[in-house]
Amino acid sequence: MTTDQRVLGLDIGGANIKLSSDDGSYVQSKPFPMWSRHQELAAVVKGMIEEYIAHRNSKNARPVIDALAVTMTGELADCFSSKQSGVIAICTAVETAVDNNFPIYFYGTDGSWSTATQASQNWNSLAASNWHAMANLCGRLVPQNTHLLIDIGSTSTDIIPLVDGQVATDSLDDLTRLQSGQLVYCGVERTPLCSLVSEFNLENICTPIARELFATTLDVFLLSGDIAEQPQNTSTADGKPATRVDAQRRMARMICQCPELLTDFELQQLVQQSRQAVFELLTAAMQKVLAELESQPDSIIAVGQAAFLVTDLAGDIPVTHLSDLWPGISQQVSRVGPALAVAALLQQELATSP
Repeated sequence: MTTDQRVLGLDIGGANIKLSSDDGSYVQSKPFPMWSRHQELAAVVKGMIEEYIAHRNSKNARPVIDALAVTMTGELADCFSSKQSGVIAICTAVETAVDNNFPIYFYGTDGSWSTATQASQNWNSLAASNWHAMANLCGRLVPQNTHLLIDIGSTSTDIIPLVDGQVATDSLDDLTRLQSGQLVYCGVERTPLCSLVSEFNLENICTPIARELFATTLDVFLLSGDIAEQPQNTSTADGKPATRVDAQRRMARMICQCPELLTDFELQQLVQQSRQAVFELLTAAMQKVLAELESQPDSIIAVGQAAFLVTDLAGDIPVTHLSDLWPGISQQVSRVGPALAVAALLQQELATSP
């Protein structure tokens, strides 16, 4: 491949779609609720690629796309009757979006690549493959010793051991990954708070929660200051903006209270105890993964959007960021890590192929 050639990486999730160039110089992320908008997937993917082309044109650079690398988790969305049908639908949508303008390669959890026509027989490998792409790339960046990759996203968390550059796990599908602690369905935005806590201790009074989708982890981390306000983001429990004022109202509903009557101290207790619940859940999973390793990892590699939690989880283990391992990459690029990973992996594959 020449230096002018470009590989794009696409990570199609159940709530977001992320795109990255193979060098991380261009990234974009769009909210996409697969469960309600799956029929629009081809149009959205096409639009994202067109935005990349327009960006390249604005820089007076050739908008060459030599290949598209795709990974996914969106097949689990409940709009699909099965993961198999979800994988096939996603592959078909991407193929429609590209319209034969360049080749498409779909990444599998065995590290192999499939074409869209091979998706139906390889669907089980293509399903939920984005964690493996991220781990595979990080393994190549740290080819020696033992490391733990922790990727905390909006919906879920991956905790993956790397040993001497290899993805050191036999847990390759969602079920076995859940059982091993390597997949935790808890993230810093979309997780319903009622799935994490059953009661709060408010001024030494046991206070059961309302078991309803009144608030999510996004509200917790908005109010703790870990996540900045996003007034344009309405992907919240009540469809109102992701601001602290709105988050306070949503948190108050968790104990059937009016926000005006919730004291600052009570709000602080709700936030602290909720944040602790997330921390304890992820800590238990991490300890389960660590127990299977022969030695303590030399470092924890933090990717995703919640490096602040990884630092808490790491304790005495040194934390390394993707930008530390790949000089020149912005720290923000790790938020679209799997999209970058599949692009970089395919670029390497094509560059070394005969």
